[in-house]
Amino acid sequence: MFEKIAPHTNRFRAVSWRLASTMLLAVMMLMPTAACEDKGIGRPCSLGENVPVDQGAYSVDATDCQSRMCVRPALQPGVLKDNFDTGPYCSAGCSSDGDCQGQTRDRSDPNDKRCKTGFVCAVPFGASEDTPGGGKLCCQRLCLCRDFFSAAVGPATPSSCQAGAADSCSSVQRD
Repeated sequence: MFEKIAPHTNRFRAVSWRLASTMLLAVMMLMPTAACEDKGIGRPCSLGENVPVDQGAYSVDATDCQSRMCVRPALQPGVLKDNFDTGPYCSAGCSSDGDCQGQTRDRSDPNDKRCKTGFVCAVPFGASEDTPGGGKLCCQRLCLCRDFFSAAVGPATPSSCQAGAADSCSSVQRD
């Protein structure tokens, strides 16, 4: 009625089960890293020119950025200019703050000029912005360093990018 199973068969099943479990665990551990692509957000980059802190600037041909976008938004009113030292950084397009995981400053390194406070998804440049680049990033949502924005206000969408604006990105010539 009952079939007797040889002891080596039980051992084989146990080893197979352990191997399958280990492989499944390894695949599950690798999945989060495969899903989170490193876009290089926050890496230092060069705009090739000195721009006043209260004026934004960007380059869409930055070879030191995976996305080719190097940005430095205008410093928002309310942020102290005196000791502001965050430099231009690589950015990427985004749809939410969750898309903006990036490199931040090593506070033990006085020469590190990367972002101190993390990143947020927002619109930095509008149609009337006098920024180098010819309006290519007009009203586009990008990953932006929070250092440039007042903690009380957060990033403000340019008026030309708000619904019903007369001066919109459609009126800007894009190269």
